[in-house]
Amino acid sequence: MKVSVLGSGLMGHGIGEVFAIYGNYVTLYDIYPEALKKATINVIDSLEKLKQKGKVDNVDEIMKRINTTLNIADISDSDLVIEAVPENLELKSKILLQASTIVREDCVLASNTSSLPISELSRYVRRPERFLGLHFFNPPVLMRLVEVVKGNETSEKIFNQGIEIAKSIGKIPIPVRKDVIGFVVNRILFRVFTSACSLLGKYTVEEIDSSAKYLLGFPMGIFELLDYTGIDTNYLISLEVKKRGFNYTCPALEELYKKGNLGSKSGKGFYDWRNGRPKILRRDKMPKPEEIISSAIQEGEWIVENGISTKEEVDLAVKLGLGWPKGVFEYKAELNSMVR
Repeated sequence: MKVSVLGSGLMGHGIGEVFAIYGNYVTLYDIYPEALKKATINVIDSLEKLKQKGKVDNVDEIMKRINTTLNIADISDSDLVIEAVPENLELKSKILLQASTIVREDCVLASNTSSLPISELSRYVRRPERFLGLHFFNPPVLMRLVEVVKGNETSEKIFNQGIEIAKSIGKIPIPVRKDVIGFVVNRILFRVFTSACSLLGKYTVEEIDSSAKYLLGFPMGIFELLDYTGIDTNYLISLEVKKRGFNYTCPALEELYKKGNLGSKSGKGFYDWRNGRPKILRRDKMPKPEEIISSAIQEGEWIVENGISTKEEVDLAVKLGLGWPKGVFEYKAELNSMVR
């Protein structure tokens, strides 16, 4: 299969690498020569590490299947095109319109967006029935989850094809049968973020994160994760999802953003990162697990009730996508047994 990836940043070159590992011919497109050079270096470095771990054999053979280009016309004979440019509606709409005009009519078009509705983006795609969401998680080479999202215009045939494409590159697809803000994983995560923010004042950042890590078993504290992924990224996403009717509110996030305290990237956010990753110790005073997870459980129930994904799919998605030891319904069962 000939696969083109639009945008050669962290997600773009990672997605391209995965497809190449599984025998596909990949074209990485970008408008910046330096971005393509950096992408090539990063892919080679990643493949060398995978080789050392015995996960790939011949780095040179895989690299022969990856081509880079500054000319979007070079994607014209693609079987699959995946858009992976930054989360900006104007930017994504321009590149998708351009790509859908160039490629063959039978070419499948996808977006790797994590926050923008597929149905909204499909307005800029010629023949939108062939367009869907393929949401990879960072880093794409290591994370096994792909959310396969059916937009309002996506045909059933293309949706099913998207599921098979994910399987063909060793991924576990989670079908998202209706196009909703945040899909499955981020929609649930937004609820956790909002719950954690609402507890500030009653508890400190450290006390809330202590509960997340030591009582719920999350791999990172909630505010630690916000810092790590970027205060700016999370704040801007919160604005986008709120515009579309989903209440993701965190005044503390806005305050840090306006101060320029952007998390680990700037050295300071909810935590001070200047001496490395913060050490979150177990606290005597902590929120109860249900204070953090209850709204996420309710969101999982809403997802199932509305036919978006099944219980099993929701639980698998958060375990694969967020590294949680349990899914939301497993947490619910655990909390219910404690009440009894």
